[in-house]
Amino acid sequence: MVDKTRNEIVKITQTIVNQNNFRLQDNIYQHNEGMAMCSPASSILSEVYIQDMEGTTIPMILSKHNIKRYYRSVDDILIVYTDNTTNIHTVLDEFNSISPKLDFTLE
Repeated sequence: MVDKTRNEIVKITQTIVNQNNFRLQDNIYQHNEGMAMCSPASSILSEVYIQDMEGTTIPMILSKHNIKRYYRSVDDILIVYTDNTTNIHTVLDEFNSISPKLDFTLE
């Protein structure tokens, strides 16, 4: 039963992503990569994707670089670290190596 439900969710998600059309003025476009920013599904699928990274890849990076705290609100991340033990630019490089489609920045 769980596999059937999982497969149905995957099929629905693929349909949503593949039928990602939008209208601008009198033209209809289709995204080749990613989701339309105003699509109702965009925020949900983005959140699922980021939460997956937070459950797999990101904890390894945080642990490796002795990050003290990690906080995220939607698309903003706050990292608390000790300057003399953590090279934040190396951390940024590792975050950016997680996925070529995401671009983390430092402010």
